[in-house]
Amino acid sequence: MRNNNEELTSTFKSQEGKYRDLCNEISYSLSREIGSSGIKIHSISTRPKTLESFLEKVNRKQYADPFTQCEDLGAARVVCLFMSDLVKIREVIENTFQVLSHHDKIQDGDASSFGYMSQHYICRLSSENSGPRYDHIGGLKFEIQVRTILMDAWANISHYLSYKNEDSIPHTVTRDFHALSGLLFVADRQFELLADTALRSAANAENEIVHSGAEVSDINGDTLTALLLKLFSDRDPSSAFDVSDLVQDARNFGYTDLRDLSRDIEAGLPAALQDEIDDPPHAIFPDDKDDGRYNRVGIARTCLTHAKPEFLTMMRKKWGTRNFLEHEAELED
Repeated sequence: MRNNNEELTSTFKSQEGKYRDLCNEISYSLSREIGSSGIKIHSISTRPKTLESFLEKVNRKQYADPFTQCEDLGAARVVCLFMSDLVKIREVIENTFQVLSHHDKIQDGDASSFGYMSQHYICRLSSENSGPRYDHIGGLKFEIQVRTILMDAWANISHYLSYKNEDSIPHTVTRDFHALSGLLFVADRQFELLADTALRSAANAENEIVHSGAEVSDINGDTLTALLLKLFSDRDPSSAFDVSDLVQDARNFGYTDLRDLSRDIEAGLPAALQDEIDDPPHAIFPDDKDDGRYNRVGIARTCLTHAKPEFLTMMRKKWGTRNFLEHEAELED
């Protein structure tokens, strides 16, 4: 195909619809598979290439066959939290799509190119995606980029500053540019270490409190999560946010020792269970589980309101004029 812009524009516009459909399919498949894998990510985004970007790339690359050689007419980007997630997401991509090529710009790149680091995959839909829904998009190539949050942030800032490559960076800021990219690389590594430490802390707290029966006094998210597992293992777990909120409430009330907190939760349990029978909590959101039972944070808070009436007074002040127990019912899964 001759690189005639008018002809390219006409062909491009005739194919825009199928690349939009392709991007929708990529987004759906990635969201489903990453979600079911349990990997926590920051975002998934997709986009069909714009006409302006397509023409610029074709002219810059001097493609002889643009619609075959341009492999990112449909593209997705997955932004994950930690560097170790890159390997997990690679497994998801390889199990979900037909991977034609993989370029690891993280391992293969040099330190000065950190802003442009990511893992790039050129793919097609899997052979399992067959039938009328896929007939018009099944053979199309697309690109998936995978980055950490810090890699993505630096790439976006670099793009905003219009630094597309090493040569475009003014000499007056080259040293600062490289120093900052190095700091972000170190920060990415430190976030990974922090995540590993957090996982070990949670595992140690569970082992000490749930399995070993050790006397633990410190009140934090990990120790409270372990205590709630020990006391209410038959109930739905609560989110880390809700556990953290209860930690703050307990400290605001004056608890400084996990053992004192545990004792009062257990003291208020009979009355809390009767409350649950007399006035079962109900989910406020349609997709939430509604089994008429408090989750772990919910039952612990209700226990504390019976063991320590002053705790109920504090919670009512926290939530204003709304009834505290009604608020708890809205939080149940």
